[in-house]
Amino acid sequence: MVRLTCCFGQWLARRVESRSATRVSPGRSKDFDDDPDCGAALSKLPVDYKLAAASLPEITQALHSAAWVIPLPAELRPIYDHEQLALRRGHNRRVLIIMTIIFDLFWLAQFKSAPAILLPSLMLRAGMTVLLAAFVMLDGRNRLGRAYGTALVTIAVMATVISAVLTVMTPATTTTNMSDIRSIPLILMATGLIARLTPAEVYSNTGISVAVFVGSLLIAPSIPHGELASLILMDVAIGAGAVVLNLRLETRDRRVFLLQASDRINRAELVARNRGLLMETQTDGLTGVANRRCFDEMLTESWAAAKEQNDPVGLIMMDIDHFKLFNDHYGHSGGDDCLRMVASAARRETRNSDLFARYGGEEFIVILPGARLETVFTIAERMRLAVESMGLRHAGIGQNGIVTASFGAASMVPSPENSSMTLFEAADSNLYVAKHGGRNRVAAGDWSAADDVGSFAHRSDCPRG
Repeated sequence: MVRLTCCFGQWLARRVESRSATRVSPGRSKDFDDDPDCGAALSKLPVDYKLAAASLPEITQALHSAAWVIPLPAELRPIYDHEQLALRRGHNRRVLIIMTIIFDLFWLAQFKSAPAILLPSLMLRAGMTVLLAAFVMLDGRNRLGRAYGTALVTIAVMATVISAVLTVMTPATTTTNMSDIRSIPLILMATGLIARLTPAEVYSNTGISVAVFVGSLLIAPSIPHGELASLILMDVAIGAGAVVLNLRLETRDRRVFLLQASDRINRAELVARNRGLLMETQTDGLTGVANRRCFDEMLTESWAAAKEQNDPVGLIMMDIDHFKLFNDHYGHSGGDDCLRMVASAARRETRNSDLFARYGGEEFIVILPGARLETVFTIAERMRLAVESMGLRHAGIGQNGIVTASFGAASMVPSPENSSMTLFEAADSNLYVAKHGGRNRVAAGDWSAADDVGSFAHRSDCPRG
């Protein structure tokens, strides 16, 4: 019966929300950030969820809704339900425990008012206490799962059912102060106004409680007929008040949730834009590799890290041979295509920890953290072969000419006698040697005795080579 009523409550909640979704006033505006209730709840609401699928226009439309229950975008509904359940569970357990203790204390009043039902009353109240203990234990261990709503409504309604049963069992001849029947509105008030229930749970709890209360009044022999109308009106009024209050609290919670979701989306977009702007400032717009600014920053960082760990830093300077002639022959568009193709081919030969950057014009440069000269020379030679193997025609230097590049390689361990500028000058000097030694070659000085000591990863926002 309770399960059936819960299903009806869920259906009713969906109907109310679907009708609310159509009652939107686009022209209505309100500064929700000024709402003190929203602000207080907003500061306590946890937010560790993904909002990539959320629609900001839908959130804005929902926040401007004039409906009793703010409709939630479908993408956010599961997130909201999960968070609210986590927030409400502990509170509802405490409310049910306090409510059950107070409800059990009503048994003491039956010593004088209804001694005939003293034993059945004790047994029923003890049974409810045992069920509550089981509910608290299972909920505390997160074992109820999807049955949480049904179990919660069952516990909340049980006190009403027990009071109604005891009222019916009370003999007509018993002089009673009707403590059991008068406790039902108090139970409904506690569960409806203090406990935090979903709209479906509120509808189910209120509907069952009011129906049980009215039914027990009509068949209980101990209820004076003159008090029937007032008791029924009181319970119905409390039930209606509980529904209205819970719906307003639900609306407030949804508004707070949507405000925070909107804030998260806006901040995520701002971070993404800032990250994009940062990448633009550190990326060469033509080739897509790191630019001169990024190279300067990374060389300083790599040199400082190597100095702390007494590791070497390698550097490769690369210059496309006869690029001016290529540019003159094929035009600036052809020159741009050449730069892109050469950069793409050369950077594929570098390691993940290396930084491949465009230094300017047709010059490129590579930082190789942790690489001794032999490793630097080997990578530079692979880059040279990669450019040469493209076979890109260079008619500006002859009929069978192809694009090639020259390389200057160097490696140093930071010490008081040198600096990153010393490393740069060494690589630049070796590039000069390669250029004047016939081009399409790597110059690295004396490297035969060098040995590779591996490499280390270095974090950077710069594009990697």
